[in-house]
Amino acid sequence: MAEAGSAPAAAQPSRFRELSLPRKLSFWGFASLVVLAVAFYVWWGTFYGVWIDNGVYAVFITLFLFGLAGMWLVLPNPPVSAPPSS
Repeated sequence: MAEAGSAPAAAQPSRFRELSLPRKLSFWGFASLVVLAVAFYVWWGTFYGVWIDNGVYAVFITLFLFGLAGMWLVLPNPPVSAPPSS
């Protein structure tokens, strides 16, 4: 449920829309690493017929996690409420 005094979810602006163009490009660059990781794993499995391989896992996990971490770091921080006054 929404907190008292907060705008409804539909009225709140999207965090991604607030990003500057270089940060949006960085976000999509990191997102492409995630897509590349999945595409590499599927390509390797269909081309070589091997789905269980430590080398393929190493490449997949490296690309996938760098992509996720980069996307997470590019997004702006959520708003923080003001500290209570003493």
